[in-house]
Amino acid sequence: MRNTLSIFCCLLSFILYGQDVHFSQFYNSPLTINPANVGAFNGDIRAHSNYRNQWSSIQSAYKTYSFSVESQLLKYKWPNNYLGIGLNFFNDKAGDLGLGLSQTNLTVSSILALSPDLTMTVGIQPSFMQYSIDYTNALTSSQYANGGFNSSLPTGETSLNSGFSFFDVSTGCTFNYAQGESNLASHDMFIVNIGFSFSHVNRSVLDFGTIEKLYPKIIAHGNSNIGISNSRLSLMPSYLLVFQGPQKEITAGSMVRLFITESSRYTGNVSESAILFGGHYRWNDALIASLGYQLGEYQLQISYDINLSSLNRSTRYRGGFEIALKYTNPEVFGAGRASSLDPKFM
Repeated sequence: MRNTLSIFCCLLSFILYGQDVHFSQFYNSPLTINPANVGAFNGDIRAHSNYRNQWSSIQSAYKTYSFSVESQLLKYKWPNNYLGIGLNFFNDKAGDLGLGLSQTNLTVSSILALSPDLTMTVGIQPSFMQYSIDYTNALTSSQYANGGFNSSLPTGETSLNSGFSFFDVSTGCTFNYAQGESNLASHDMFIVNIGFSFSHVNRSVLDFGTIEKLYPKIIAHGNSNIGISNSRLSLMPSYLLVFQGPQKEITAGSMVRLFITESSRYTGNVSESAILFGGHYRWNDALIASLGYQLGEYQLQISYDINLSSLNRSTRYRGGFEIALKYTNPEVFGAGRASSLDPKFM
């Protein structure tokens, strides 16, 4: 059923002043939560692809796509630090009027060794953002006559903006502590990563006929790998705290990694494989169940949000389906070369 333009404007106001679009698998979308995450991985190249279909049980669901690729610079040139660089594309569209956001991010970071086990990363992310909307299907109160809407009548609306673009800036930092395995068969690697980011530093202006400004967004996040000694299991707890204007998001939970086969440490003929399963809870919103599979450099993970908020009367507890694909290229560029900075990341 089509909504009136006045109802749409209320929804638009919530979107512009509420949270930015996001993924439930935030740990599989590192560049969307913190610019300092770029380059903080084990390998030479890392790529993420994410897709989210939210509230598909309601007409005109939210559909979100993201793709990122990142690498490292000067890793084998500088003794105690190197640079990370990444590019991220993001698209989101929702509603009968196709309210859309397209975003392109260029991210640069510096990875610095504070000690053999502790690494700090700082990053900055300039972004080009485009909002768009299609008023073709919009119905206004001026078109309501004889107990129904008549799209042939004049809308009575003027000076509506169908799109605009602007530049935005985000920044952040992370701290990563890691202890390697005590021996080849112990599986007791321990990694803790925490981070903080600040988005919309310049408070960009939004213009859909009225001039508004984006609320700044503050994020605190963390994840860990806790290897259970002499077993094939690792616990991977994580959390995400987001504060943007009057809106907030609190998500916490854990994945469990079950190793199936170990990679051959010297020949490289056998790839590591593992199953991942677990869940997270987003406060006052949803329970998120996840299942994944890792084979060598590739990892595929799917998740589903079980809606527990007041919207469940309409959604019937159906929330959002999400899929994430990750590829990490091993350090082929640095084969046979030593680096004094060799941190271990998640």
